[in-house]
Amino acid sequence: MQVESWKEPLLKLPLDELKKAQCFVTELIQTLETLHTTTEEPIVIFPPEYPIKIEEQRRDKRFDMELEGVCSVVNKQESEVSKEIPIIIKDISKRGLRFMTNQSFMPSDILVVTFQLPSAMVSGRVYKNPQKKVYVEIGRIAEFQTSMGLKYDVGAQSIESERVVELAKEEENRTLVNKRLAIKGETRILVVSIKETLSKRLEEILLQQGYVVCKANQKQQAIALLRKNKFDIVISDIDTAKINEFELLKDTKMEFPHIGLIVELDTIEDWKNILSLGVDNYLTKNFNDEEFHIILESLHRKLLYRSMFSIDFKKSRSESLNILTLSRKEVLKNLLCSASKEKGLKLYFVDDTARAHVVLKRYKIDLIIVDAEITGLEGCQFHMNVKKNFPSIESIVISKNLQERCDYLVSGADNFIVEPIEPQEVFAVLH
Repeated sequence: MQVESWKEPLLKLPLDELKKAQCFVTELIQTLETLHTTTEEPIVIFPPEYPIKIEEQRRDKRFDMELEGVCSVVNKQESEVSKEIPIIIKDISKRGLRFMTNQSFMPSDILVVTFQLPSAMVSGRVYKNPQKKVYVEIGRIAEFQTSMGLKYDVGAQSIESERVVELAKEEENRTLVNKRLAIKGETRILVVSIKETLSKRLEEILLQQGYVVCKANQKQQAIALLRKNKFDIVISDIDTAKINEFELLKDTKMEFPHIGLIVELDTIEDWKNILSLGVDNYLTKNFNDEEFHIILESLHRKLLYRSMFSIDFKKSRSESLNILTLSRKEVLKNLLCSASKEKGLKLYFVDDTARAHVVLKRYKIDLIIVDAEITGLEGCQFHMNVKKNFPSIESIVISKNLQERCDYLVSGADNFIVEPIEPQEVFAVLH
């Protein structure tokens, strides 16, 4: 029997190497199938959601049922619950439950579900108590029409009661962030620049807004001030920053990693060059007061979140990040798919705003990436609607036009990336 030429190298591999090759080929096929999905599938999910094998389904599920129960939405701000809503529980597993209801919910809603187990199910240690009360977080919602009207098939993941308390604390912190943003006098800013005109202008703007401001014109003076006083933000310009191969930026981030850094740039290429040095945001050359206010408040908000939310919370989010991408760009799809396995990303690709809304209502989304080329003139309005209806979702806007940056930041965008897309810039945001 003649062996095809491409098989010959495989026949020479030991068993462990063959298994590695098998895993690689499986992942490659999965990626290519996703990237070459036809337009007949408007919502592309990566990794693909394959049907669960029967043996795996039996191992995971405890019961398939038609069990009456009630649920209530937990108010995250006060840990209180709303009125009870009747549901029909279809199945329960160790990871969560699925139920049917006439009531619409939103992904990421927290519910308390109460139900009574039939006597046949009450046995052993786990189910010795027939009355059950569990907390769950909605992860998926499917809407369908019946002769009795709209019904919703809801999938929810089990969470501990302690997590409900944590969520209430997170909501409380969000409210506190907004209050602290209004108190400028608690924020200390250091302006470092060899340009006296720029330094004086920044000082005047900041003082008018109520911030506490200090100035320095060289790195040594700046580091001495940072060691002597607590500062929240350092603002500089590209000419000052690049002295001695960006020594100011490197030394500041090395010794004071929690301080926010803003740099005024000459070109967008400057931003690509300093991104890896830990700079948080930038000002364009000849920036106006509105741009400065937007960038400063955006960074101030991030720093407050960074200090008020725990490490464990940020870790839990990064372990299972659900990303909605509104774009037709293959380079972005390739980039995110390649990062999917390493970073534990669940990806949803759509190519218009209508399908984006479908995904947002159907799945729990943590981050949305919006391509301004698709949204066009309605981009900012679309973005404002997303932020209004889903305030906890972070966002990235990608555009060829730097002039759109301020408008999108005003509409609530957390990050703005100017094309061409650089992998390091996207990964910096994901981190």
